[in-house]
Amino acid sequence: MIYVATMFLVTFLLNTPVFLIAILTKSDRLGLIANHYWAHAFFFLVGVPMEIIQKGDLDKKGTYIFCPNHFSFLDIAIAPFVPVPFKFVGKVSIAKVPILGFIFRKLHITVDRTRLRDKYATYTKSISALMDGFSLTIFPEGGIRSSNPPLMGSFKEGPFRMAIETGVKIVPITLADNWHIFPDDGRYFFKRRKCRVVIHEPIDPANYSMSRLKDFQEDVRQLIQKELNHLNAIL
Repeated sequence: MIYVATMFLVTFLLNTPVFLIAILTKSDRLGLIANHYWAHAFFFLVGVPMEIIQKGDLDKKGTYIFCPNHFSFLDIAIAPFVPVPFKFVGKVSIAKVPILGFIFRKLHITVDRTRLRDKYATYTKSISALMDGFSLTIFPEGGIRSSNPPLMGSFKEGPFRMAIETGVKIVPITLADNWHIFPDDGRYFFKRRKCRVVIHEPIDPANYSMSRLKDFQEDVRQLIQKELNHLNAIL
């Protein structure tokens, strides 16, 4: 774990000048692309082999809402393996981390779920980002909620409402192994093993409506859960 933390810090600091240039020049997309390459470098150095299973075609210049399951803090680092640059919609607590928090706050979108006004402002910023052509990654469980992985918690409606409102497709993401590699158990042990990421086919929100919002949420949840069960051999 000491080695992993060191590699995280070293690779992040080496990329910091690029992130700062992106922030100063307001070239958000440059920062998001740098994040993509940082993830590849970090996981190569810590010796975690990646298996990316892509079930549908993605337009690298397209706009999507990526929805991964969330069992581990490692999920945030893994997500940039998706081949489309994106902005995270994440908890405001991340923005409080020195240096990393500043960069996250400038390049991504933060939310304080305890404040109704902040939640509305985040929703508005997210819609604006989608309309500007930026993809988003939103953990639909709203955080690490499950106490019994790989069984997911319930989904929040935010990303699905955004998809219906904007017409942007939802892409379910199954992160099959992060809860084994770096479990959220307070022990901070890191275990090397293959990490499988399944990028499912994009789902067109035109097949749903606001009156079927719950159906949209549950269909995506069941799709990810089925893949989690299969990859973890749970009947």
